[in-house]
Amino acid sequence: MATDTVTAEPRYLIDNSVWARLATEPRIADALEELIASSRPSSILICPPIAAEYGFSARNGADHDAIVRALAEFTECDEAPNSLNVLAVQNALWTSGLVRAAGVADTLIATYAVQNEAIVVHYDRDFELIAGAVPQLRHQWIVVRGSV
Repeated sequence: MATDTVTAEPRYLIDNSVWARLATEPRIADALEELIASSRPSSILICPPIAAEYGFSARNGADHDAIVRALAEFTECDEAPNSLNVLAVQNALWTSGLVRAAGVADTLIATYAVQNEAIVVHYDRDFELIAGAVPQLRHQWIVVRGSV
């Protein structure tokens, strides 16, 4: 008896380490454009820590307005982690000997990714470190590490 297996389409959280490099790194811009083009719009997620980080990078009100418009194109995460979920990720870092290897924002983003079964797309080694302590975290470099 054959069984059909349905593979869910991957969902992605795009870290600020990608957003912040779009204007200055054409390879990253091309890679992100390719990822978005090959995904359904509902597969690209945002969450409050990503919005706050990206919004914080604005240089003026018009720049911030552009960020708001850009992020409005994507889908909000279905699940928000609670405090215990965030502390579990931090605890995994502590017990793995990584202590403060990742900042608060990246820890929150990683927790959102785990809660929403999403892949963090980044150009930031913190997610590699977190994934070493939290095996449920899936991540991928937007382009090969060290290439830009």
